[in-house]
Amino acid sequence: MRALAIVMLLGFGGSAFAGQFEGYSASGKMDEKHYEFKVSQADIARTPVWAPGADFPPLSARKAQDIARREMQELLGGGKQPWELRETTIVAMGDGMHFVYVIQFEPPSDGQGCTMCDFMRILVLMDGTVPKPIVSHYHRKRPNQSLQPTAGRSDD
Repeated sequence: MRALAIVMLLGFGGSAFAGQFEGYSASGKMDEKHYEFKVSQADIARTPVWAPGADFPPLSARKAQDIARREMQELLGGGKQPWELRETTIVAMGDGMHFVYVIQFEPPSDGQGCTMCDFMRILVLMDGTVPKPIVSHYHRKRPNQSLQPTAGRSDD
């Protein structure tokens, strides 16, 4: 009887978790390239949970920002001025236990307004990992059209 209760509990827990979210992605654009940081439901399920009674998440916001800063600098490459941290968001994955950070960066401001500016939203999981971005090039169809991502191309 006890074994049956455990199996039922595990089955309910799994079904309650399944379907809450399909995965998650965060994206950005820089130097006419589109970047997408994408994770699956299984990737998120493997990360530490933030228990409802806990005051703080498994990974602090400050640590997530540091991880994202290192990733941003790697994407920029050497010799470029670091981008400015604009926003840190904790995103609920829908099951009440799993969360991710989305850290947004923007190029240093020149004091002028900007439309269609570069930006980067980096996804940081609660275990401190950052998924490898999928990179695609933008191309212009006609001189007066905006940039559009090119499907099927990526850089490694």
